[in-house]
Amino acid sequence: MKKFLFLLLASAAFAACDNDDDNFTPDAGSYNCLLVVTDNTTGSETNRTSNVVCNLEEQSDKSVSLTMKNVKFTDNPREPVKTIVFPKLACRNDDGTTHFESTGTIIPEIDGTPYEDYRISDFECRLTENASTFHLAFTCVNANYHLNHTAAFDGTIIQ
Repeated sequence: MKKFLFLLLASAAFAACDNDDDNFTPDAGSYNCLLVVTDNTTGSETNRTSNVVCNLEEQSDKSVSLTMKNVKFTDNPREPVKTIVFPKLACRNDDGTTHFESTGTIIPEIDGTPYEDYRISDFECRLTENASTFHLAFTCVNANYHLNHTAAFDGTIIQ
């Protein structure tokens, strides 16, 4: 009887893990986003760009890497378009919404180079509506460049 109870509990635990994996959707695809950047010092919008692509990709260590392509924080034509990566995010599911969170300090990688002097705070990233909608917002501060802005990305999955 004890063996039967143990097997029953073990199979229930295994089934519960499988259900969690079914709800885990970081690799649901790429998202076509509208990016709105606001200067926190002046309150002015500094850039509004459509067709910014955000990708969520599960890593081998079960963390999630967030890649943002075609990013500009101002409308200055001299500012280059960047690819920014936030590596090693954790994920959790909450009533049908998948939340991505930092497990420590987020050090952005811009075009493959880590930028430790860019401080990321107020980080919020989530997938809703069965992973069909994407929202990302964060504040980026760099005192050396007098940078203090909030970036908000809102988009839908690319089919």
